[in-house]
Amino acid sequence: MATEKRSRRRSPSAATPSASLTSSSNPEAAILHSPSPSLDLIPDITSRLISLEDFFALRASCRAYRAILPPSSEALACQSPLLLVSLFPSFSEALFHLSLRRLHRFRLPWGHHLPPSRRTLHYAHGYLVTATTASSHYPPRLMLLHLFSGEQLRLPKVPAPFTRVVISDDLAAVLFLPGRSNVQHCHPGDALWRVATADAPHVVEDMLFVDGTLYALVNGLRLATVELSDGLLELSFLGEEVDDDSKPAGGQFKLGECGGDVLLISEDHTGVMLYRVYRWVFEAGKWVSITSLGRRTLFLGFFGFAACIGPDYPGIRTDCLYAAGPRLGEWHEYSLADGTCDVRYADYPGAPPLNNNSPTRPPVWVFPSLC
Repeated sequence: MATEKRSRRRSPSAATPSASLTSSSNPEAAILHSPSPSLDLIPDITSRLISLEDFFALRASCRAYRAILPPSSEALACQSPLLLVSLFPSFSEALFHLSLRRLHRFRLPWGHHLPPSRRTLHYAHGYLVTATTASSHYPPRLMLLHLFSGEQLRLPKVPAPFTRVVISDDLAAVLFLPGRSNVQHCHPGDALWRVATADAPHVVEDMLFVDGTLYALVNGLRLATVELSDGLLELSFLGEEVDDDSKPAGGQFKLGECGGDVLLISEDHTGVMLYRVYRWVFEAGKWVSITSLGRRTLFLGFFGFAACIGPDYPGIRTDCLYAAGPRLGEWHEYSLADGTCDVRYADYPGAPPLNNNSPTRPPVWVFPSLC
């Protein structure tokens, strides 16, 4: 895929937390309103902040602090994952801090779009990916909004239906429907989406970028690397076809990654909630079951893999899988070590009823440290 020049524009304070982020509880940070700590102490102070309000309050307290604390992955390295949730009855969106049980309210440029006219699908590289809902007269469009700078990247109208989106390091978007052979792809700045099709009888079940390489799960459980062109989806298969003896157990398989390893994640909700994780062993050309992530944590969104993070986040369990549930504000914490699964709910003012399902507003994981 040829990289085009990105077309970018800024939204005036649309989603800039430093200007619009507030909390449903009182921040415990009297020191943050004082410019007295010297600049050489600021990195150490920042490393101890686990709340976005505290970070942006410190940043706003003086000009010198703002200069050395841009909202970057380095500055936000200690910020824990958040869950994008809906506020009833308006369906406006907010961020919920899992361990602090704190709600971060902020403004989004699409806040006036009532459901189901727009839905947020994914978070990647600091950007929320949101899509308008298709109708008979208006094809959907995608917008990438940087949550901390307000930068917007608008993509062209999408020509074909999709449910899944994956984003590369250079912000190329790849859209697909699981079980189909067609894939749509676009760079910011492109005038049109390109459609690539795999040769029959291959169909794509899932896709994921890992260290700059696009992988696909094809015809069930076969792993392949992918090259995209204007009309052709070129698959280079890894290993042999999966037979009954080597087939991983479980169902609802999705690709994931951990420390550069390609993972296969299985979800089974037929009885007791059960998640299984397999690692692709390149030397052997097969999937191998694992129960340890090297003290890392996996996050699954409603439609697919979200991210893998390291062990240094307060309140986040290691060697564990966090999966967004089918209800608004619900997530599952599954321990790979002992197989236990805890169901959690985001309890906050304006939270939806616990039995409320809403595919128009699926829960989305947000990772400030991965911006």
